[in-house]
Amino acid sequence: MYPQVNKEQNLPSAPPSYSDSMNAPKYEPYNPGNIPIGHSYNAPTMGPPQPTRVIVVQTEPIPLPPLGPKSVQLTCPTCRSLVTTRIEEESSSTAYLCCMLLFIVGCFVCSCLPLCMDNFKNCKHSCPSCGSFIGIYKP
Repeated sequence: MYPQVNKEQNLPSAPPSYSDSMNAPKYEPYNPGNIPIGHSYNAPTMGPPQPTRVIVVQTEPIPLPPLGPKSVQLTCPTCRSLVTTRIEEESSSTAYLCCMLLFIVGCFVCSCLPLCMDNFKNCKHSCPSCGSFIGIYKP
């Protein structure tokens, strides 16, 4: 079942001692191009490493004109093109609060009126070319 070991082979009984291992031949490092050991290699094309230069470009923030309930012509801060803003109107939280208050007081018919009034709508301005949000106007 197991292979037979030939007892006639001269196998060591233990690893070498410390003194025997110290007398072993010394390891010599790889020496490409016959460079004398102990000398550093400096090719004429190699020099000290150059520091990495980081260039930071800061742009001036574009001042935005005051936003209102109507479209405004401005330079988009994201895509830097001259555009007329796109407006999306939403009812504000004040409009919903007034609706609830009118409903509680008993004006059931008039309770939806603040949702239709322009004075209770927030206007979100965005860029039509890149779609980025520019600002919001709250009356």
